Amino acid sequence: MRIELPARFVPNWTSAVGAIEGILLSLGDPLPRHGIMGLTGHAWHFCLGTHAGVVALPSGPTSIDWDAAVAAYSRIGWRWERFSSTPSDEGLEGARESALAWALPHLTAGRPLVGWDFHLREHAVVFGYDDASRAFLVDDLLSPQYGSSFPLRDWPAASVQLDLFAPVERVEVDPLDAVFEAIEGALACFDGTFGAVDQQPRGIAGLDAWADALDSTTEVDRAGNAYTIAVLLAARSDGALFVADLIDAIPDLSGPLRDASNALRDEIRALSPLATLFPFPAGGHGNVDVPGLRRAAAMAIRQAAGAERRTAAAFTRLLKAVS
Repeated sequence: MRIELPARFVPNWTSAVGAIEGILLSLGDPLPRHGIMGLTGHAWHFCLGTHAGVVALPSGPTSIDWDAAVAAYSRIGWRWERFSSTPSDEGLEGARESALAWALPHLTAGRPLVGWDFHLREHAVVFGYDDASRAFLVDDLLSPQYGSSFPLRDWPAASVQLDLFAPVERVEVDPLDAVFEAIEGALACFDGTFGAVDQQPRGIAGLDAWADALDSTTEVDRAGNAYTIAVLLAARSDGALFVADLIDAIPDLSGPLRDASNALRDEIRALSPLATLFPFPAGGHGNVDVPGLRRAAAMAIRQAAGAERRTAAAFTRLLKAVS
């Protein structure tokens, strides 16, 4: 038996949304990237990956309560379900078989999956399964290099987390309700309460902690710092496009929406030079250890945090106006 669906990954620094966008396109229900980013909340998420005294680890952008995230995906017009397991080494083979048993009915019914940690610790589209080789067919950023076949016995590649999401069925969504829920979710992201599964700094407080670390002698992960900048800049850029669409779509709320749009553009302007100073993947080589460059980066991140506070204030005024 071989199942092969037409869904493919759409490049995105937030790989979960790259997978979702490709799946929706294959299901004949496409949405623009910035619409998916804004409605699901991924445009607003920030976590400063922190462990053992090192900050800006590359795990930060995907450190989120994925059950809460998947529940929020209903705002894009589909109900999603999740399979998740973090087994011990002894239980890994059984967890893989359970994941396969969960996945096959969805794939057989023509529903591609979002999957985690195949060729790299990012999300991918699982577009099929080949029984002869006992391998998922996956598409991610590295599939052009390594091919689409990924043996079940090798999954997960670099973590201990088995994770799959499936679009189960279309659901009716009131557009305004979805937008207001997304803005409520943005505020929860900004104050660090959405998806908080640990004590890592999140939201605006995470930006403040990042700036403080750069202003001190705290160790900053070179590659992770560059990756965090790239993901955050792309996410807020999509957030700005999402809000810009709303200004025209909801003219009665154009005041706070325009204020949020201006604040987001200011945040993007503050962050943009950092992508040159600490380019991914090299991270600017030794730049992250140069005191003067660290201070400049800290100043830019504090400017971004200030702009994000203005975005949060504008969103708060908007929700008060419709309550």
